[in-house]
Amino acid sequence: IAVQRVTSAYRFQANFFQIEVARLIAVWRQRINDMKQLFLIALSSCLFAYSTLSIVHGGDLQLNETETTIQITLRGKPVLEYVKVASPVPDGIERHFERSGYIHPIYAPTGQQITGDYPVDHAHQHALFFAWTKSNYDGQKTDFWNQAKQLAGVEFRDIVNTEKSDEQVSFSTKHAFTVGTGDKKTDALYETWTVTVFLTPDDHFLFDIESVQQCAADIPLSIEEHHYGGMAIRGNIQWLKEHGDQSIHPGDLKFLTSEGKDRWEGNQSRPNWVAMNGKIDGQEVSLTVFCSPHNFRAPQHVRLHPNKPYFCFAPAAGGKFGIEPGQEFVSRYRFLVMSRTVDTETASKYWEKYRRTSK
Repeated sequence: IAVQRVTSAYRFQANFFQIEVARLIAVWRQRINDMKQLFLIALSSCLFAYSTLSIVHGGDLQLNETETTIQITLRGKPVLEYVKVASPVPDGIERHFERSGYIHPIYAPTGQQITGDYPVDHAHQHALFFAWTKSNYDGQKTDFWNQAKQLAGVEFRDIVNTEKSDEQVSFSTKHAFTVGTGDKKTDALYETWTVTVFLTPDDHFLFDIESVQQCAADIPLSIEEHHYGGMAIRGNIQWLKEHGDQSIHPGDLKFLTSEGKDRWEGNQSRPNWVAMNGKIDGQEVSLTVFCSPHNFRAPQHVRLHPNKPYFCFAPAAGGKFGIEPGQEFVSRYRFLVMSRTVDTETASKYWEKYRRTSK
């Protein structure tokens, strides 16, 4: 009996010891897991702080600034991305085509990228950008558009500010129009872009761009008469057609102007707005650009390319002009993005509202 009691006691202690050891192991496992979670949270916070400079909320709108871009989303959907640091050029394209200070991508509400960047046919066309073409600065021929000439360029310089409200978010950036290369590079113009994205229903995006250009020194910039140059937009590469191809197939890019003209009839006309309609990845999308009635020479001439997916507002098509020291050259445009074809009736409604409210 005594032996049985001792054996039972020993078994009890052994079981207790096993249970206690198992409990301690479970406790330490949980502590280790907790420490892992804390470490991962801390690491994520550090990485987020490193990659994200600021976040601006405006209700359902969010602005996220990183070292290289400014991204705006609406209810979690990407709207547009501003390029602060030039992205690497694709294989086969020369490095002098690098550029910063423009917007790419512009997204449709259904997620398709409407704009194109570094296209192999015209690598100097950077999505939504502003550049003058045939021009003169301090006795030098300049061309900010055609980068292959390596005469001039446009680059991002600084973030001026960001603003928010329940109805919109905006940011302002400073650009420099530079002349020459290397040690001889000189600032000719300074430009401030103010980009404002509005709170809209899920079926469309709406944003404005204001460009304010001023001479960087006491030297004017003379802009020669030319059929293109100004605020421009390059569309998705899926919309590119062969030279001389005027066929129209379902899903192909189609231009529509406020005067009811297409890309051939509308070229060098002076409409209030231009719409680009077509399919990207099988989805109907559209981008309509409205020219402020207060812009220089409004309604401005437009260059609608016959086979490439791009167009621009080109005030220089109306003749030579200059940007003088001490003066501001202001240009304003509104952009409507939809995941469907935009017709004249729809675009006209947005135009009327813009016309009444624009500065």
